[in-house]
Amino acid sequence: QLGWPTANLDPAAFESRFDASTEGVYVGWAAIRDPTLPEEAQAVHKAVLSMGWNPTYTDVKQRTVEAYLCHDFCGRDFYGAEMRLMICAFLRSNVKFDSFDELIQAITDDVEFGQRALDGAELALLQR
Repeated sequence: QLGWPTANLDPAAFESRFDASTEGVYVGWAAIRDPTLPEEAQAVHKAVLSMGWNPTYTDVKQRTVEAYLCHDFCGRDFYGAEMRLMICAFLRSNVKFDSFDELIQAITDDVEFGQRALDGAELALLQR
């Protein structure tokens, strides 16, 4: 809907480490383990994640964990596939935006900054 297809992960998988202080936007590395995808699509990709209540949306009933993988999957989905995810760095806290245009700009900025951050020597080492 906003231009960044995300993998919606089960927030229950994060509950033991998930509280108000951990909500926000993160960067990391992710790999999809799905033998039906091309080999390149199964590689480790940069990821930008949102974890929390998504304060811009007023109808959210539970926390969400959404991961955008910085790879063109050519329209293929990976619903039900195993995802391996390493969360590496915190970018910012969740913010309530006054408009979708502001939200879209913030996501654009997060993805651009996150990709550059993951290219840095320390975080790039974690890709392996």
